[in-house]
Amino acid sequence: MRKGLGYKYEHQTRRLADFVAFMEKRKARIITTKLAMEWATLPPDRHASWALRLSDVRGFARHVANFDPRTEVPPVGMLPGWKRAKPYVYSDAEIDALLTAALAPWVGQNPPGMVT
Repeated sequence: MRKGLGYKYEHQTRRLADFVAFMEKRKARIITTKLAMEWATLPPDRHASWALRLSDVRGFARHVANFDPRTEVPPVGMLPGWKRAKPYVYSDAEIDALLTAALAPWVGQNPPGMVT
């Protein structure tokens, strides 16, 4: 339904294909929470993507569970979510200082091409 409304599943499609290949390599026929966690936490140094990967498998497992009741749907909250860094908000004084520095006469070999 979402795809019909214009939602693009580019990254999810790639990740789920990777999960299916992971299952096939292990000759697994049923999605289990253990298997989903094992795949989601790969590679070990990519903590930020783990929850996203598990979320993709969770949605897929919910769909598959309609056809195969042996399918385990990994529960929400098994992995910590990714948190975006708090944005830095420049003060008026900092913005003025940046603009003053940017608009100051250029000293050097390559002056700026244009100012907007």
